[in-house]
Amino acid sequence: MPDVSAALDAIDREILGELQHDGRVSWQELGRRVRLSPNATGDRVRRLERRGVIEGYRAVVNPAALGRTLEALVSVRLAPNTDAWKLEERLIEWPEVEEAVHVTGRFDFELRVSTSGPRGLDDLLVSMKREMGVAETETRLVLRRVVSKGGR
Repeated sequence: MPDVSAALDAIDREILGELQHDGRVSWQELGRRVRLSPNATGDRVRRLERRGVIEGYRAVVNPAALGRTLEALVSVRLAPNTDAWKLEERLIEWPEVEEAVHVTGRFDFELRVSTSGPRGLDDLLVSMKREMGVAETETRLVLRRVVSKGGR
């Protein structure tokens, strides 16, 4: 696969930065910010979409507004002979799991979760261990967000 980033010019990069910050900006406003006409801006955005540089647009929901005020990062290690696909399917179903990635190293997965508080986090961890073949977890509470690109 060719290196797409090498083919991006400074204006494309500027457009991507603006869209990551505000994906609902109008092409007119976006064009004003990057010093292009709305039509030229729209053409560039569509080209970035066709090339797969822009994969989509989404709403970023504030978990605290849903009563999930505790955010944590959870490292998960599966027990031997555990079906990882079964865990992955279940992770998709849990609304508290905001992101899950399969990783290398001592743990198998890294999760970003938000719960209603310590009790909600405990319930989630107990469920993963009881129902999903999770042998070990290591949990760190998020104190504050320093940088967030393309999400919360």
